[in-house]
Amino acid sequence: WSIPSPSYIEELAAKRAVNYEAIKDCQIKEIVIGEATDSEIREFSEWIKINHKKDMKKLPVPLISFDCEFLDFSMYFTLNMFGKLGNRMVIDPNTKLTWPIKMQIGNGYSYAGIVTFHVWKTDNGYAAKPITIPKAFIEFLEDLPVVTGCGIRNDLVIINKFMKIAYGREVKFKGSLDISVLAVLAGWTLRKTNMFTLAFVGAGVLMNKISCIGYDKWGMKFKNLAPSMRCYAICDIKVGWLLTVTFLTTILYNWFPDQKATCSHTKSRPFDFVKHFMHWVVESAKDSTLNNNEFQVSPDVDSAIRSIRKYSSMFKIEKESPRIVKAFLSLWDADSPLFFKIYILKLYESTDVDSVLVEHPDPHLFVLKSGNFEEEYCDEAPMMPVFSIWTHSAPVHQKPHNSRESEIFPSQTSRIMHENEPGRLEHFFALVTFAFLIYLTWDWFIYTFEINGIFAHMQKRYSEDNKKV
Repeated sequence: WSIPSPSYIEELAAKRAVNYEAIKDCQIKEIVIGEATDSEIREFSEWIKINHKKDMKKLPVPLISFDCEFLDFSMYFTLNMFGKLGNRMVIDPNTKLTWPIKMQIGNGYSYAGIVTFHVWKTDNGYAAKPITIPKAFIEFLEDLPVVTGCGIRNDLVIINKFMKIAYGREVKFKGSLDISVLAVLAGWTLRKTNMFTLAFVGAGVLMNKISCIGYDKWGMKFKNLAPSMRCYAICDIKVGWLLTVTFLTTILYNWFPDQKATCSHTKSRPFDFVKHFMHWVVESAKDSTLNNNEFQVSPDVDSAIRSIRKYSSMFKIEKESPRIVKAFLSLWDADSPLFFKIYILKLYESTDVDSVLVEHPDPHLFVLKSGNFEEEYCDEAPMMPVFSIWTHSAPVHQKPHNSRESEIFPSQTSRIMHENEPGRLEHFFALVTFAFLIYLTWDWFIYTFEINGIFAHMQKRYSEDNKKV
């Protein structure tokens, strides 16, 4: 594949090391909540968007690497700092609230945005200036793409608990995608899915996780942190981005090894197809986690993928696997033909899959229901023409799963349909004609053999009569 380009892979490989050079090579901007004005926050947000678009041009992944460092403070200190302390409030002195004291956003090797709640330690405890969370900051968080990281869901839960008290409402994030879920979809079967193991095995990077303890100093401004803490903060999101690119690219290669064949079948450019496929994976797998009880005993890749679950609420997970799991299980072990993979991709984003995909006892056979007909595809199936792939429509009573984009590459597919679709009636007459030709051919062979037999018998009788004469 030309996307991601070999030069981009080499760039990531060259900058994957966790060392002090990472701080020098990375452009870093910081805003301090309570000190930054609305215009400064909006400028910071625009700077993040510009740099994220640069990443999207190299690999169109609708994700941004995100991490958070936390500190616990008493509820009294929290309410006092944010002006929420009432005259008659009774507060348990032992009640604690976790602050998202520092947030890191970006790819970590070319740019990194830092958000800090400035709190410092004194001989008598902690001190801070009164803080007011601007509305522009909430808008900035809600405008971020789907965030990715290791254990990222828990980070967002803590942020929302904090915001509900400090600001008055929760932040409506666009979603989160845990790196461990991407790893499993890419074929990961190791029992550990923490950042240290993922970084070491997935990218050959050693992360010194001891630095994240921070010794209660994460509330300091970024420039005042110890070099080891600054290095850790930047490299944490860098390794997160590196793993995200690695696992998503692996998933692309597993599904569609050949760029030329894939783009030929879909009549699309490589960048457009990769963009669409990455968007589908992210939208299907976001807000998911691993059911640890199932994952820890999974003997193979299939079982590990089956352990993926969607969150039904803030803390509860669903009993059934999400739709993307069924798609991956349909394709992981079977060397299924390219047309079937593309058909599965279209099927899983445009219809209600549970009523369309039917399990078959033979693991190499897939039965797909669409409307009033059934079709069976197996490993040995011949390559089908493009129009046959794209024109399998969903039943009339089913609504598209995604109303915004119910077809893969709508412009290309509509053109293919209008130019190449013969229609079901033409398909029927073609099959009847083909069957009739086979019948005529068979009848001709039978007739020929019968005539030859009659001539042979007559010749034999004639020779016997001659002998008698």
